[in-house]
Amino acid sequence: MQKPLILFLLITQLCFAVTLVTNVPNVEVRLGSVLLGVTDRSGVAQIDVSLPATLTLAKPGYLTRSVYLEDPEKTYFVALIASANLQISTTPSGASVWINKKLVGQTPLEVDLEPKEYEIEVHKEGFCRIRRSVSLQAREGEKLHFELTSVPTVRLTSKPSAKLWVDGTFVGETPIDLKLTVGEHEVRLERTDFLSLFQTIHVSDHDLQHFEFFLEPSAKLLVQANPPHAVVEVEGLRQRQPASFVDLPVGMNTILVRGMGYEEKRIEFDLKQGQNFLFVSLEPRVFQLDIVVPEEAVIFVDGKSVGRGPTGVRLAQTVHLVEARWGEKRWMGLVDLTEDKKIEANFDVATVLPLGDRNTLYTVEGIIYRPPSLIYLPEGFHTIKMNEKERTIEFEAGKLYSFSPEELGYLCIFSDSVVECFVNSEFVGLSPVLFYPVKPSVLRVSVTGWEKDVLVEPAKVSHVRVGGD
Repeated sequence: MQKPLILFLLITQLCFAVTLVTNVPNVEVRLGSVLLGVTDRSGVAQIDVSLPATLTLAKPGYLTRSVYLEDPEKTYFVALIASANLQISTTPSGASVWINKKLVGQTPLEVDLEPKEYEIEVHKEGFCRIRRSVSLQAREGEKLHFELTSVPTVRLTSKPSAKLWVDGTFVGETPIDLKLTVGEHEVRLERTDFLSLFQTIHVSDHDLQHFEFFLEPSAKLLVQANPPHAVVEVEGLRQRQPASFVDLPVGMNTILVRGMGYEEKRIEFDLKQGQNFLFVSLEPRVFQLDIVVPEEAVIFVDGKSVGRGPTGVRLAQTVHLVEARWGEKRWMGLVDLTEDKKIEANFDVATVLPLGDRNTLYTVEGIIYRPPSLIYLPEGFHTIKMNEKERTIEFEAGKLYSFSPEELGYLCIFSDSVVECFVNSEFVGLSPVLFYPVKPSVLRVSVTGWEKDVLVEPAKVSHVRVGGD
């Protein structure tokens, strides 16, 4: 029984002559570390080897190949690929190296690779991560050296170039390279005729990073409107005149113009990049005011006679002072005309007009009033307290009573349309300006394109009509 077994073992250990053909000559053929032969100038080698076997084929400048042999009758063709040498070093050394996301070692590192594009990543704890692309060519070497740093370099670019602020500090104009710590940073870019850009960027631990921004064209708009007190609204922003808007989006925009006493106007305007101009004229907004009085009563509105007996007038949308005179009787009222209204003069009560400034306070029948006010009292005795002075007076129906500190005089400024009013060049309000307290003297009353000197006497009211003599 031993002879057949010995014969079997001898047969299994027999060597076979196997033919190998390579695409290049002088290729070493090894089994493990044992050199079995070298291909000739034609790339052919006859190798005696026990089968099956895995052989290694190597030649300087080419990638090492392995071939599995199992058929002694077969000729094995093996194509070697010319290699590219890659050397990577860092300061400091000991950084881990990934090639195409596969960890291959630490620096300093030298490897032979197939010629093609590779993604290289180098990282060492406490330093920025480095990522690079490298294109390796056959039979050529590539040496890469990296100075490891703990603070990343960040490149910021924009189209078009713009002034740049980082975390509130101006740093220059794009394109620019900056050293920024890892984490979030607030970036602001500005360029004339482009919308300002605000953005948060996140800087990672990669040594080189690139952030690119695209600025959108912007428009500026200057709006002039008549009347001068009109307010202009664009993109939710409101401005008095001169209304100047910046950083508006280019294209169709809705422009809203409003003015007390005037019809609102809404305009669709095509804004172009850069400066735009627009002039808007508003039409007066008027309502009907019907005033009911006895047939012989004379009616005054804003200091101007408008008729006798029941009268209807068209007036601008604002507050109006209405006065009715019926023989010796007088009545006064204020009307906030925001729609068509009807009022009736009541000569069965006394009309009380408390005047003063912000330091004046009236108390009538336990109710506190700030001037100017209109109070209607039934006929009889009533107590009026002005600051600390108190008086009890018998009031008659159909009479007008006014009270004022002696050191003050008053201005009423009226106009046919709502305009801005000034006293000694100081803005005092939109017309009508009613019972405006001043120190008695000669004062200059003005509106756009008109002015007049007016004498104001103590405790008296001076009426001024814009455009009048």
